[in-house]
Amino acid sequence: MHEKKGRCINVASPKRCCAHNQFLRTPRARNGAIIPLFAVMLPVVLILGAFAINIAYLELNRTEMVIASDAASRATGREFALSNDQAGAMAKGRTAASLNTVGGRPLLLADGDFIFGQSARASVSDRYSFTPGGAFPNAVEVTTRRTVGSPSGPVNLPLPGFFSSTAIESRQTSRSNQIEVDIALVIDRSGSMAYGANEVAQFPPIPAAAPAGWFFGDPAPNPSRWRDAVAAVDVFLNELTNSPVNEFVSLSTYNDGTNLEQLLTTNYNSIRGSLDFYTQSFTSGATNIGGGIESGINALSINSRPFAAKVMIVLTDGIDTVGSNPIAAADHASDEQIMVFTITFSAEADQATMQQVAVKGNGKHYHASNGTVLLSIFRDIGRQLPILISR
Repeated sequence: MHEKKGRCINVASPKRCCAHNQFLRTPRARNGAIIPLFAVMLPVVLILGAFAINIAYLELNRTEMVIASDAASRATGREFALSNDQAGAMAKGRTAASLNTVGGRPLLLADGDFIFGQSARASVSDRYSFTPGGAFPNAVEVTTRRTVGSPSGPVNLPLPGFFSSTAIESRQTSRSNQIEVDIALVIDRSGSMAYGANEVAQFPPIPAAAPAGWFFGDPAPNPSRWRDAVAAVDVFLNELTNSPVNEFVSLSTYNDGTNLEQLLTTNYNSIRGSLDFYTQSFTSGATNIGGGIESGINALSINSRPFAAKVMIVLTDGIDTVGSNPIAAADHASDEQIMVFTITFSAEADQATMQQVAVKGNGKHYHASNGTVLLSIFRDIGRQLPILISR
């Protein structure tokens, strides 16, 4: 026996340590010990795995239901706002729902899944309340279902073998409603508005429809761009009157200067009266579009409702000639959370600039070549006011 680096080595008996009188043990084979443990744990692992997969599938199903519900209610509410036709609105909602799959199948809706009613709130900090029915419905609730008895049936679980149920039921309700809107009308009353839509506005000569001896300060010729604009605004106000929500409207007019004719009001006849004042005595002037937009911004800042959307409609028949830059004014309107629609009227109007104004104001640009088209544009805008998903 001899030592090497502090360890004793017994040559005759290597299993015995001569210094410590201990025996070195040889490990015993344990090759089969894990098998019983594996047999016990495997079913538990499978059950937990199936449970996790089913839970993840249910979460996916819930997300798909929310998306489908919102799409269906938005499509239904949009169509109802445009047409006031409940049957047509439900058809749009069904189409939107069917384009979305829930649990791997297109979502189908029944008539009973749509409820039309009235939605309102007292302030910006309050939730919308919903009352089914009513004489002037302004909202629709759409309930999407994957339940027993629904057109699409329940949702089948991907791994049902570990559970007592092979399918689950799911439903989701979404509500869209037209929201309160404050609207600033900004109307061009420059000298060119005395001419017809198909005329070149150049004085002299006097407008073709003007009687002999006519001059600015006399009643606006009939027909004329101004009278077409007044008729279009009247159609727009009628659309608002028939709307189920309460829209406030202001009026600004402009030539080389600007006038805030009416603050926000629900007395639409006061808007008509202000326009008629100029119809009876139509004056001349240049075109200050930027100033008109700023006047509309001012109107929407004085007594607008904190919970209402802000919309401005700017009409012009010409080219901006004086005052502030209309594109910069539209940028200001955007900063004030005002959506700007622009309308150009007649071939002389600067469509390119007004398109940029609409882009800056996050709105839409329209062009009217005649009074009939102008009427349809105002009617279309009146039916496109914002829709909100409120549930």
